[in-house]
Amino acid sequence: MGANFNMKSKKRNNVLVSFFERFRRPAKTSAVENVTSSTAIVEEVTGTHVFKIEKFSVQKLNTKGRYIQSAIFSVGGQDWNLMYYPNGHNQAKKGYASLYLAGYKTNNVAAYWTCTVLNKKGKELWKRESSIFTFNGNSWGYHDYVDKWILESGVSKDDCLVLKITVTVVKESLQKCV
Repeated sequence: MGANFNMKSKKRNNVLVSFFERFRRPAKTSAVENVTSSTAIVEEVTGTHVFKIEKFSVQKLNTKGRYIQSAIFSVGGQDWNLMYYPNGHNQAKKGYASLYLAGYKTNNVAAYWTCTVLNKKGKELWKRESSIFTFNGNSWGYHDYVDKWILESGVSKDDCLVLKITVTVVKESLQKCV
């Protein structure tokens, strides 16, 4: 009984074997195999700009939708500036300060950024990081960057708010043969 079972099984296996033989690797030969490889390299250029807002108690009285902007600064061959809305960009976010990074004359520029609120001693009080965004002469940011009470707790004795922005521009991916 065991022999019959093996015969049937063997016939089934022959069908399977012939099916898989079509996909079998060729036998090893003495030929030299040519192996190549490449590496994708992404170049990133990072820069930091510190934006100090003096007389913060007066600046925060600005009406909704009005912003304070930093000077233009360059990172990765591109010009940027920060647009800070002390009372939010719109009515829906009135308890928050809004923050946007604007790219000037940018055309299909990939970048990401981090903005940190520094406390009275210059230490990190609040930090928020963006994801990668493609700038085309536009701005990108947060309607609800930070609660206004957090900002007010970070204002120094001389009535200044300090924001540190770090921008990373992602250059094209380069392929390098190794």
